[in-house]
Amino acid sequence: MQKLLHGVMNLKARTLFGLVFAAGFGLLLAILILLHSSLGMVAEKTNELDTRRAEETAQAAITTTIDNLTATLTDNAVWNGGQEEIYRNGIEPDWLYSTWGNKASDQNAYDGAFVLDGDYRILWGYIDGKPYPGGSFARFGAGFNALVKADPSQISSGERVVVGLSETWKGPAIVGISLIRRSDSGVAILGKERRYLVMTRHLTPALLKPIGTTFGLANLRLAASGEAVAPAKRLRSAAGDIGQLTWTPRKPGMEAARAAAWGIRKVGLVTALLILLFTAASAFGLYRLSKSEKLARSFALTDGLSGLPNRRALFELVQKAKSGRGPVHKTVVYLDLDGFKEVNDIYGHATGDKLIMIVAAMLKGIMPQGALLARMGGDEFAMVLTGPEAMKPCLDFAQAILDFFAKPVRIGERSLQVGASIGIAAADIKSVRSQELFRRADMAMYESKSAGKNRITLYDAELDAERLRKAAIEAGIRKGLEGDEFDVVYQPIIEARSGAINSLEALVRWPRRPEGPLMPDQFIDVAEASGLIHPLGQFVLKKACNDLREVPGLRLSVNLSPAQFRDPELEAKVAKTLAETGFPTDRLELEVTEGYLIENPARAVAAIGNLKALGVSMALDDFGTGYSSIGYLRRYHFDKIKIDKSMAGTVDRDPQAAALVAGTVAIAQALNISVTAEGVETEDQARLLRLAGCQYLQGYYYSRPKPLLEVLAIQKHMTEVA
Repeated sequence: MQKLLHGVMNLKARTLFGLVFAAGFGLLLAILILLHSSLGMVAEKTNELDTRRAEETAQAAITTTIDNLTATLTDNAVWNGGQEEIYRNGIEPDWLYSTWGNKASDQNAYDGAFVLDGDYRILWGYIDGKPYPGGSFARFGAGFNALVKADPSQISSGERVVVGLSETWKGPAIVGISLIRRSDSGVAILGKERRYLVMTRHLTPALLKPIGTTFGLANLRLAASGEAVAPAKRLRSAAGDIGQLTWTPRKPGMEAARAAAWGIRKVGLVTALLILLFTAASAFGLYRLSKSEKLARSFALTDGLSGLPNRRALFELVQKAKSGRGPVHKTVVYLDLDGFKEVNDIYGHATGDKLIMIVAAMLKGIMPQGALLARMGGDEFAMVLTGPEAMKPCLDFAQAILDFFAKPVRIGERSLQVGASIGIAAADIKSVRSQELFRRADMAMYESKSAGKNRITLYDAELDAERLRKAAIEAGIRKGLEGDEFDVVYQPIIEARSGAINSLEALVRWPRRPEGPLMPDQFIDVAEASGLIHPLGQFVLKKACNDLREVPGLRLSVNLSPAQFRDPELEAKVAKTLAETGFPTDRLELEVTEGYLIENPARAVAAIGNLKALGVSMALDDFGTGYSSIGYLRRYHFDKIKIDKSMAGTVDRDPQAAALVAGTVAIAQALNISVTAEGVETEDQARLLRLAGCQYLQGYYYSRPKPLLEVLAIQKHMTEVA
């Protein structure tokens, strides 16, 4: 498209107009062809609609014929005189002939009439003006037999008249059966004896011709099931197909096409005029557009805020370099501002925009000669330098960026403390795709972020190896959850005064991993990042509830990861697990760290409130490692806090830690919150924490995490010793 516009810019006006008019003429010709072909489509669609209507009409004709036979059968079977003659006097052929037989012909409402006994044996029959030649009930066909067998009780009770399609010994027909009874007393005086009236109406030409005339189906006739005819309407009995109705289609499509032709021609003439006008206007507009395309392209490839080339422009420039001969060495410096989101959140987007412009100006001022600099989006920038010796100037460029951010950035009267995480990657883009080169630089940049920010990381294969390792662990977790590779171990939480086990904390382990056991600190982060923490957390909660359900007197403590806490269905999942396992809600305690409380306090308040409404206790884990405050404890209504081992585990050698523990316990007691001290490893630590007022103690001094049976054995031993 760009080459086309560039060529248009160099054409003379006369040539340009000629091209546009040629295109307009081609469009006009195409539309005329399309309009002409639309007439054929009108005819085809009209014929399709007529065929569909005819099929529906054929079905309606059959339904009407069935309804007519049903009414005739009811009128003849339910009347007072008929019952006395049939039941009281037995079978009298003369009476039966005068009543039903003389009307059984192809010209009347029914062509066959039969009287059956209670076992469906034919006692008398007349068909097509002749006595019935004889035969069993089966001669009425499998379809009729299936209808009768479907609900014989309703037939024998007179509650229902059964009429349907069936293939009799004479061919496809509508066959019906009704109990012969009085109209006033029904079956009340019949006793056990039953007589049935069966009427047939075969689908003969004498029947189909007037139906076709009435319903507008020309040459309506009956065809065999396997005969290739169209259009056709299948006739299905209760036992399967018995044939199909076919007729001569009207095909009104040509009439509709002729009726629409003049209107379509008028549309074509109006369209032609409009195209001519449009073509003339377009030619003039395109002539002007050819002059402004270069300016428009410049806008499309430029970041409006910083004035730098954008991502698209940088990729295009790098891609063009591949067209030359020989190797093309490129070095990419990829940087992301640290703290930019906080600047936007605290000072507003206007200040953030000014920061971007300041950084862009700084980067342009220090970038090496011949380099390409672009804003990739948001707070990310990239610089590309060509040449096998480009690494040193790129490193100098990156270090100059860090030196710039070593001091606060002043915007008006504000001093902003921001930094930069930088990744650098180099390769021959004829052997490595340009997208891959940028991916490597981006990966190195994220490594700088995860390593502490405000630093430079050079890409090497180890970064990819780490990515592959995490991908393998992620795949292993998925497989392990399906293959029963995970298990749950338990660490006792001791009641400080009595020394008895009060509760157990459930911890996940991966002992049956095919490649060997993996500790939680090696796979929990991967599970968090991939979203697998949700099924893994559900596994731990469900297994722990099942394990401890039959162990009375012990409470259960289960960790919730921040990712689980973000799940809007968390409360429902916990409630479902408790219901499925039957575990008492008042014995379950859920632990959550403060990270998510800071990230989404409104959701955290709602989630904790909903979980406590279930009867579950809530504990704040790792208290003392972050921004934990009295405000958190009051706002979220925790039942317990767990002092982190970094503070509780140093009370025997750090007076400041001991004072902090004592202060934390005092605050918790004032708020009626119980306290557990984690990381207890020595007897002195246990004694000091007990004296500080901690109600519960947990750590290797008492027990490492163990399988449930081993923990219960420890509990039994402690009980026996006590």
